[in-house]
Amino acid sequence: MSHRRVTVGMVAAMPWPAAKASSIRVSNLVRALLDHDPELVIELFAYEGGPFEAHPRLVVHRVGGFDPDKRNYYRWRNKLSADVRLLRALLSARRRIAVFYAHTFEGLALALTCRALARARIPVVADLHGPFVPELVHYRMIPDRPWARAPFELLESRLLRGCAHVFASNQGLAEAIGARIGETRASVLYDFVDLSLFDPARIDPARLAALEARYKPAGTRLIAYVGMFKDYQGVDRLVRAFAQIAPRYPELRLLLVGDGPCRADYERIAQESGVRERVLMPGLVPHADVVHWLRLADVLVSPRIDNAITRGGFVSQMPEYMAAGRPIVSTPVSGCAFLLRDGAGILVAPNDDAALAAGLERALTLGEAERAAMVARARANVERFTWRENIAPVAAKLRALAQDTAAAPTLVRPREAS
Repeated sequence: MSHRRVTVGMVAAMPWPAAKASSIRVSNLVRALLDHDPELVIELFAYEGGPFEAHPRLVVHRVGGFDPDKRNYYRWRNKLSADVRLLRALLSARRRIAVFYAHTFEGLALALTCRALARARIPVVADLHGPFVPELVHYRMIPDRPWARAPFELLESRLLRGCAHVFASNQGLAEAIGARIGETRASVLYDFVDLSLFDPARIDPARLAALEARYKPAGTRLIAYVGMFKDYQGVDRLVRAFAQIAPRYPELRLLLVGDGPCRADYERIAQESGVRERVLMPGLVPHADVVHWLRLADVLVSPRIDNAITRGGFVSQMPEYMAAGRPIVSTPVSGCAFLLRDGAGILVAPNDDAALAAGLERALTLGEAERAAMVARARANVERFTWRENIAPVAAKLRALAQDTAAAPTLVRPREAS
């Protein structure tokens, strides 16, 4: 490995850190890259988020002007206000940056704009977590009309052409992008898992006991979902499937850990289905605490539906489910068929309440040996699905692209930009 110091400008147009899949991915990538390459410096540009752990080769620039409230999160004015501040921060730091690593199409647009305004030769790598135009429609940022979609489809093409390379979190998304800009310029970078976060030694017995006392008294069994409450996650179908089997299992409860715009919908469905008292919704939890909530569960579920959003996305919590040592019921979309291959989980048809209910019932009635074998296969799969094992191609690509810059960036002291 070259010993030349290289500074990567990581652009994340999102609150960081935060209990959201994209923000967690950014955190995992930062940690993995710094651990892998001792001569790499990362300057991270993001919106104001929670507290973070300092690192001698991590320089953090966080800007205000963004309201993370779910009612305002995807409004144009809210996003643009913070993005203007991010662009200013990028322009101020541009001379230190050898290569941009931009997350989501929004981060990609900022990196390319900075490069154009600075008239710089900085190569840009994109890290895309989902499809562009379908997400704009989904979040109601544009209407689902040809006249509204057309200019953004053109913008998407131009953004992709400006990339030296694209990492996509899903095989289908990588293939679609590769077909547009060339197969060699696109590759898959899954949401790998940090197994150290799920080491049994990290379990705090007192914390686990407190959760059990509140959510899992003696004799109770829990089916659990941990993630965001968005419509494509299929949690509404999970609530309905739970209601189908609940009468046969009086000891059963449904634990929904997370939050999002669909929370009220899930509460309403549970009420209409007669199971509201058996559906537990504790809200968002810190990512570092997820290990305790997963340990609390008897069965873990990913009920994600099949649509244009999910075909280009990835179930980021699935590797964490697999590391938790619990049987998993999942639809096969967003990479889950690959992760749960060879009988590592129970795969059910998407968009089908009855199929999901049948999968849940099968998980609940597994024999001890079958349950242990399924958990062992999941663990074997996920042990090869770690950031440590898979970060090398990303670091190599960033370093190779940086070789084209005129001079090595200067290391600056870690700080948090105002």
